[in-house]
Amino acid sequence: MRIIAGQRRGHKFDGPKGKATRPTSDLVRESLFNILGESIEGLLVIDLFAGTGAVGLEALSRGASHAIFVERNRDNVALIYRNIATLRYEDRGRVLTADAYRWVRGFEPIDDEPTAVFLDPPYQEFDKHADKVNQLLQDLIKKLPTRSILVVESRRDLDETVLPDLGQWDVRQYGGTQVAVRFLGQEGEIDQAPPPLDGPVE
Repeated sequence: MRIIAGQRRGHKFDGPKGKATRPTSDLVRESLFNILGESIEGLLVIDLFAGTGAVGLEALSRGASHAIFVERNRDNVALIYRNIATLRYEDRGRVLTADAYRWVRGFEPIDDEPTAVFLDPPYQEFDKHADKVNQLLQDLIKKLPTRSILVVESRRDLDETVLPDLGQWDVRQYGGTQVAVRFLGQEGEIDQAPPPLDGPVE
C-alpha cells in the first residue's frame, strides 16, 4: 500500500495479511480526499474501525494536525503502530485498542477543535448492526464542533436509513463502494459545499 499525496506521497506501508481486513482502495481514497480538498488541513482526524490506518495516515500526509486510530483487533493495532513508525508519524498519531461504538459514547471534543471522523467498518456491520451504526453517527453529529467532517465508507447498496438526515450527505459511488461525506455547521447542518470531484463517478 502507498500514500497517494502530500508530505509522504509515494511512501509505502504494510497492508493486511489475508482477507479479514478490507483496506480502502487507492481509487476510493484518492477520490475521497479530492472531495475534502484543503478542508482536511489542520484538523484532528479520528479513524474509526481503522484497520491498516490507511485513511488516517493519508490525512496526516495531507496536513491533518493529529490522528487518533481506533481499532479493536490487536493484530490490526500492531499493524497500525508499524505503519505509523514506517511513515515517521509517531509524534502525530495515537492508537487506541478499543471498540468504536463504546469509544464514541465516551468521546468529548477537545476545546471545540474541528475534527474529521472517518468511519469504515467491516461491511457486515451495516447488515448486522445498522441501528448501532446509525446511533454512532447521530452521537457524532451531536458532539462534533462546527466545521467538522463526517465520512462513511460502505457498500454501494447501503440502506439509506443508516445515514441520519440523508439529504445532508454528499453521496458518491465508485464501483461497488459508496462514500458519504457530511460537512457540519451549526447544529449539525451542512456548513459548506464540497468542491467538484475530478475523475469518473458512477
